[in-house]
Amino acid sequence: MDKRKLLVVDDEPQVRRLVSEAFAAQYEVLTAGTGEEAIRRAVLDRPNCILMDVMMPQMGGFILCEIFKSMRQTKLIPIILMSGKPRQMVWPMAQEMGILDYIEKPFSIEGMSNLLKRALQKSPVERRRAPRVTMKIPIIVRGTDESGSAFEVCGETGDVSRLGALVRLPVRVPVGGLIEIRQAGIPSSDRPTLLTEAQVAWNDPITPSGPFLHGCEFSPASSEWIIIQ
Repeated sequence: MDKRKLLVVDDEPQVRRLVSEAFAAQYEVLTAGTGEEAIRRAVLDRPNCILMDVMMPQMGGFILCEIFKSMRQTKLIPIILMSGKPRQMVWPMAQEMGILDYIEKPFSIEGMSNLLKRALQKSPVERRRAPRVTMKIPIIVRGTDESGSAFEVCGETGDVSRLGALVRLPVRVPVGGLIEIRQAGIPSSDRPTLLTEAQVAWNDPITPSGPFLHGCEFSPASSEWIIIQ
């Protein structure tokens, strides 16, 4: 009987080596040190589960999750995220994105083993808490960036639910920062309509110099504002 495949994505070689050695007897362990390599291996090798670090250079874990969830070949593969960040900082938005689970570093092999067993017992279904719309929506965002400077910029979102949204901006907003999201692209309006306020749960550079992807939780949960004409 063929072993199930586990894809480990982490830019730290020691983490890839640790997981590979710990689970070589149970799984066929595949590894990737970059986002580009992870996408290639996921599409070609079709792993049964992906274990992925959140914080990686060039292409972080959240961006990779969105890519995997958008691709026909990979959207049903269960994903477990890992990082040194506290669970409460990462899990709400990770769960909203359809991530199966999250484990903090440093982790125990026993704890990781239990997560992997649970992941591989799951039926291949999409894991979403709320319906989402993936169309690109132009928006105007106001807030304060990481340097403390106020900004008002154009951005867009490509993944929206009642609970939150992924927002791409040319500036980086710190975790915990509050932003106003206003409707863009209405020539007849003198002042863009306020759609909602949101708090940034995480941020990740799409490239080292930006733009930046932000996972935002609406405060409070928003109505279906994406339908506004």
